[in-house]
Amino acid sequence: MAINFYDYVSSYDFVPFAELQSNDDFKVISSNQSSLISTAIKEVYKKKSEVTIEFKAETIKKEKTILKFKLQKAHQYASDPDGYLLYKLTAVNGQVFVSNHNKKEVEHDLGVKRYDDIVEIVFSKNLMLSVKYIDFYYKDNSDAWLDLKGDLPDSWEHCGRVTIGASSTCYCNRDFTEEEMREIVKELKENTFYTAKDPASKEEKKYPITNLPYHSIDKIFHRNGYSGKFKNEEVIDNSFKTFTKSLNTIFTKYEINTCKLKIHFLSQIYIETLYFSQTIETDNNYTERYDPYRGRGFIHLTWEENYKKYKNDNNMDIVSDYSLVAKDLSISADTAGWYWRKGSSKGDINKIANKGTVEEVTPYINALSFNLKERKDAFNILIKILKYENCNNKK
Repeated sequence: MAINFYDYVSSYDFVPFAELQSNDDFKVISSNQSSLISTAIKEVYKKKSEVTIEFKAETIKKEKTILKFKLQKAHQYASDPDGYLLYKLTAVNGQVFVSNHNKKEVEHDLGVKRYDDIVEIVFSKNLMLSVKYIDFYYKDNSDAWLDLKGDLPDSWEHCGRVTIGASSTCYCNRDFTEEEMREIVKELKENTFYTAKDPASKEEKKYPITNLPYHSIDKIFHRNGYSGKFKNEEVIDNSFKTFTKSLNTIFTKYEINTCKLKIHFLSQIYIETLYFSQTIETDNNYTERYDPYRGRGFIHLTWEENYKKYKNDNNMDIVSDYSLVAKDLSISADTAGWYWRKGSSKGDINKIANKGTVEEVTPYINALSFNLKERKDAFNILIKILKYENCNNKK
């Protein structure tokens, strides 16, 4: 839709756009310039640059890199040579800039700039890992009497954005988005198989569990009602939004914050929860021994003693109301995070998971290493999904 900007644009305005200069330290994923047209004179009023980049793996290993931007004229008649410019950095979803009072956005006022000026932004390793957007804004500084805006104050206008691609920041020290978590669940389920006889050939064949209606990629934690004795402990809110938020919270709280640690954690809870379908252990030959304190949560918290330890550490009474661990995903997640760092009798799982294998980690979760092959399969799938080869902190 054409928009008439003629009423407040004249040759006395400073109208730039910030053009990112090429650099060997990043690759451009997409680039375009959007234009706004004046209906009055049928000419381009303003251009705005929009670029998506990814820092190269070798770049992130450096202490810093420099991004350079050239100020171009966005309106051919806007001949005022200078004006005010600022840029704003926005952190990756869920992160903050610690050095700037825990803000999610930080502005840098550059003062007066001119066309063809080069603006340099020094990106430390920390910024390369934490910044999602770089946005430029300009404001005219003309007081000329012919300025068609008259005495109206100028406001900041957007003139360019650079988006840092998610693969640049890997999954270390950042939150998952809901969309990313949906994709992780989908990939895991589509690459987890069961064996059944082919109706035609009568031979045993492997099929993805997504062939089974109760393991649909769109459903999670929906089968507590099939657990047996405690089937009334249904999850209150089993949305992907709540699942994602719960995971992000404990990853920060318990410092499960690198790709490797997250891959280990997710692969274990995927099997513990029967492919993200239950937060309570199904009736079996063992459950009568420790009921009502049977396995609950993303990592099955079991035995009254462990329920009491969690209660004492977190001031939450899951002893009197043990069903909370199964019904509330935030508690399902938090008990798992607590167990991972503090609850295992073998010690802090982060220490072994940071460098260890699935074979080494699993006994910390399940003393008899039940379903070890399935846990290893899930780990290997997650290595691919999270593109661990591009991890900034790969050991």
